[in-house]
Amino acid sequence: MVYVLDTNIFRKLLDHFPKKGKAFEVVWEALDEAIANNTVVSVDECFNEIANHYSPNSENFKWVKSRKEMFLKPTNAESLILKELFLKSKMQESVHTKNILNNRPSADAYLVAKAKTLNAILVTSETYKPHSAQLPNICEELNVKYISYDDFMEILSS
Repeated sequence: MVYVLDTNIFRKLLDHFPKKGKAFEVVWEALDEAIANNTVVSVDECFNEIANHYSPNSENFKWVKSRKEMFLKPTNAESLILKELFLKSKMQESVHTKNILNNRPSADAYLVAKAKTLNAILVTSETYKPHSAQLPNICEELNVKYISYDDFMEILSS
């Protein structure tokens, strides 16, 4: 199975999950192995969100940058999915006005399109909210399975 990671998953791991200690190292090693095997991927727009969040000299950004190959660019098939998705006015709300005005990346729709084309599971910390354009709502709109951070950690640690 392929897992597509949302930016908030990287931030939780990098900011709050220790890199030292036998039990923790097992998870980091499993993550690196999955990245190397292309069973854990993300999108380039997530890389841009991460780059906006961390200092270029921080250890967290260096970790992400050294794995840049996992952040995939959109394909033509994904572009067509995005086009159809954004024809729906509710889904247009997933790109926040403040991101547009501040020229900030917005990865949600790209993540779902990537998961859809790869028949993958999306991993996010966001939760479903009725009548919203949150990531789980986009997943529901495109019939893409998603799981939580905790579910993903269980998978990595088993």
